[in-house]
Amino acid sequence: MAKEETKTLPELLNVKQVAKYLQLHEVTVLNFARQGRLPAFKVGREWRFRADEIHKWLEIRSESTEAFGKRFDDLWDRLRRKAEAAGYGPEDVERVIQEVREARQEKRVASRA
Repeated sequence: MAKEETKTLPELLNVKQVAKYLQLHEVTVLNFARQGRLPAFKVGREWRFRADEIHKWLEIRSESTEAFGKRFDDLWDRLRRKAEAAGYGPEDVERVIQEVREARQEKRVASRA
């Protein structure tokens, strides 16, 4: 939502309004508020949310998602280059990843026994 649209929202929002705005279930909004994952405060027994803080929360989340995607892409590129330098082709990468997953699973099972 653009900043102009945020200005059309009331300064304080209730759970129903935040759920509609974020396109989440009301229970999810309540859980996020209780867990401190969403900026909120209580007025009596009711949760309230400042529209500007919800907007900032969305901006931060989208920036962190983009940063994670970039880190993932960088990691994948480094892995591919190292695999190629070790003589592995693109078709080998999936196989090696699967072998590592299976080895980790075996290690987890063995540690539980």
